[in-house]
Amino acid sequence: MNLGDLLVRFRERWQGLSRIQKGIAIATSVVVLLALAFLGQKLFSTPYSPLFTGLDPREAGKITEELKKEKIPYQVTDQGKMIEVPQDKVYETRISLASAGVLYNSGVGFELFDQNKLGVTEFEQQVGYQRALQEELRRTIVQLDEVDQARVHLVLPRKSLFLDDQVEPSASIALKLKPDAKLAPENVKGVVDLVTGSVEGLKPENVNIIDMDGNSLTDGLRLNDKSLNSAFQTMDRYEIRRTFEKELEYRIQQMLRQILGPGKAVAMVTADLDFDQKQMTSTSYDDGKTLSQHNLEENGSGSTAGGAPGTDSELPGSSVSAQSSTGSGSNYSKQENTTNYQVPSKQETVVDAPGSIKRLSVSVVVNGDFPQSQLQQINNVVATAIGFDQARGDQINVSSMAFDNSIQKEDAAAAAAEQAKAEAARRNMLIAALAAGTLLLLGLLIIIMRRRRTARLAEELARQEEEIEIDTEDEPLEVVQRARSREDDIKDLAQENPDEVAEIIKLWLRE
Repeated sequence: MNLGDLLVRFRERWQGLSRIQKGIAIATSVVVLLALAFLGQKLFSTPYSPLFTGLDPREAGKITEELKKEKIPYQVTDQGKMIEVPQDKVYETRISLASAGVLYNSGVGFELFDQNKLGVTEFEQQVGYQRALQEELRRTIVQLDEVDQARVHLVLPRKSLFLDDQVEPSASIALKLKPDAKLAPENVKGVVDLVTGSVEGLKPENVNIIDMDGNSLTDGLRLNDKSLNSAFQTMDRYEIRRTFEKELEYRIQQMLRQILGPGKAVAMVTADLDFDQKQMTSTSYDDGKTLSQHNLEENGSGSTAGGAPGTDSELPGSSVSAQSSTGSGSNYSKQENTTNYQVPSKQETVVDAPGSIKRLSVSVVVNGDFPQSQLQQINNVVATAIGFDQARGDQINVSSMAFDNSIQKEDAAAAAAEQAKAEAARRNMLIAALAAGTLLLLGLLIIIMRRRRTARLAEELARQEEEIEIDTEDEPLEVVQRARSREDDIKDLAQENPDEVAEIIKLWLRE
């Protein structure tokens, strides 16, 4: 079959189609051609990936100029804020642009000092250092997820020999945040710490940060800086106290749950904790050891009156005894004992850790009417469990009263209703599934029966057509009469079963 025959058959088939069928064929052909074109473009075109995003026009211009110079194909998307290059050249292009210095378009960092220049004055060197430091800080700040662009201005005064002439350095930072981004106070404090740690002698109060709306981001930080520590300490103490109270409440209720049953008791604990840190130093002395002894004894006689010499005082740690007599020809004696002791001392410093218990107050309520003896038993059990100390001022109150269980009953009723509703829904779904399965089975049975009946009718019509096809030359009159009779039979059959006959005709048309 040649091309001409194919065209003729196609023309005949096309002319045999209705107008609706022609429209459907044309629409299908257009969709197929578009899909093939799209797939071909995706399969055979060069895939592009983002090289840089969020660029400003000046940055995009310098990058595109460098890409043109390097003859690298690129695409500018996202209203000029994104530049795309072929996917297999993304990393290579970034390295090339970084080495060319295009990425640092807002200024130069410490690479400014890569080349040594002759004849540079001290002032120029100071200005160059300030520029480099500003750019290095800017590059670091823009790495934050919330920051889109940043400008850093530093004031670095020259050092003076006189204290009165010295000026403290300062820094001003302008931040452009990304859309719908907000810089948290801890992030602002992080930026302040970064700048103060990078500039010698810079104090946190001399760092000012603003956004593009002119709002100062460091004012609130300075106002809250002094009170933050005390506030955090207060919150920490509250959390510690509440955690301790919950632990005691849990222990009491678990114990009463085992004794009285679930839901029979409620316990609340209030703890007064001492968070003051105390330091106590004590010194104690023990009996000393003898280091040295000195004994002196003198005896003599004389004719002069007077007391024995050396008896006017007694020194500490020594004993002196003297005997004397007055008058002519008197005798005297002197005895002196000196003993030196080493007195040992012991010094102890005790530091009490903060968080000690000052007082505990416990309230326990049990559900029902309990005798006083049983309440006292519960009181004793709870006191032992919490480490009750009467000298500390602890208090325990155990009382009995009827609990209001209306809410629990309502919750139980609501839960039962929800469960019943869920059971009813599952039952309805099961019934619906069974009904759908039954209907589907009946539909399949009906379709199978109709197909079998249609097949039988088709066989009957085919058999009747075969009987009609006889030789018209031998018996023309009989053939015509028999044909008319068969035609009447077919009409009667069509009137009796129009649906089956219509399906048979549709099947013949499809074939």
